[in-house]
Amino acid sequence: MLDGRDFALDGGPTGDRTSHFTRELPENWCFNGRAFGGYTSALALAAVFAHSGRPAAASLSVTFVEAGAPGALELDARTIRGGRTAAAIEVTISQNGRTILIASSWLADGWLGPPAVDAPMPFGRWGTPTAPLPDPATGTSLEWIGDEYPSLRFAHRRGVDYPQGLTEFGDRQPAVALWVTVDGGDSTLDPLDHPQIADVLHADAHLFDAPGKVSGFVDAWLLSLDLNLVWQPGAHLLPSTEWRLLEAGGSVGSGGVTAYGTLRGRDGSLVAVLTSQGLVR
Repeated sequence: MLDGRDFALDGGPTGDRTSHFTRELPENWCFNGRAFGGYTSALALAAVFAHSGRPAAASLSVTFVEAGAPGALELDARTIRGGRTAAAIEVTISQNGRTILIASSWLADGWLGPPAVDAPMPFGRWGTPTAPLPDPATGTSLEWIGDEYPSLRFAHRRGVDYPQGLTEFGDRQPAVALWVTVDGGDSTLDPLDHPQIADVLHADAHLFDAPGKVSGFVDAWLLSLDLNLVWQPGAHLLPSTEWRLLEAGGSVGSGGVTAYGTLRGRDGSLVAVLTSQGLVR
């Protein structure tokens, strides 16, 4: 279950264009002592919102520098460019004097309204006349993901085109599709003040699943170099507890991987476009 308090930050403004925040990185957001990059990236976006006071992000670009570990984090935010209708914010997260990641985000008033009605259909297998958007209720259970990786228990998932276990990866078909939604427990309230934080968690959790179907996850390990999300206007209005269809594709080269994908709402509307790059270890 996702607890929105995991994204609460201590601290605040330190100058006209800067803010300093702190946050404890708990063990439950780590894989074998290494921070889940989706969580630290989501913290960076939380710092962007806290520093700017704006409710919606147009984009987020994260560069992973080093892996975090359980313990205290420091988050420094600064306004790179600010104005009445838009702002560009940079956040650096460090731990014990080491930079963990650097993130930048654009926030603009043009993203506050409802979704654009003329947004083109995103790339992907589903949502076309020959492959209509499936119903989450008909998807296969993916509870094994949370059993295998406790850090990923923040969501419910239903498979559309997705392996039923780690040993089924490596089938050489670099594509996945699954429904994702935040596990808000028994409450009817959204656990997140900013639902786009959930988009970051979903993206980092599953983008590499596509190239992972080439490399496999048993004998290989994929190391993230970056994570990028570009949202459609109005994306922040979709509650984190609403289903999103995540489709991802990718490729594996000589020691490197790329991944790309989309998040869409149940009505097929585009929420965000996603990309990530990494290394095979």
